[in-house]
Amino acid sequence: MAEPTIGELLSSLLSQPSTLAVIAIQFFLGLALGYISIKILKYIVAFLAIIILGTFLSIWSLGLTPTEVLSTFGIAAETIKRLAVVMGLLSVGPVSVGFVVGIVVGLIKK
Repeated sequence: MAEPTIGELLSSLLSQPSTLAVIAIQFFLGLALGYISIKILKYIVAFLAIIILGTFLSIWSLGLTPTEVLSTFGIAAETIKRLAVVMGLLSVGPVSVGFVVGIVVGLIKK
């Protein structure tokens, strides 16, 4: 028995109405997220700058060295990488594609 090709797998997967509905909803959620994100980009950048500045001020007030702080970032990065693997490409794919399309639409409509 021959193994199915990727095209056959995709066609059988996309022939199910519930799967198509989920992929469409995820795509439009990503589209909305990208469009809204590009519209509020300056606020997001200001928010992140304030958070980073506040974090460094807190670290400085505790008397920690930059080396100690960077070692904890390595642990956080490893945890985020494991979480991304758990999420999987099927759940993140349509939202990511929609997000990129939303950013493009937001930039064009600016």
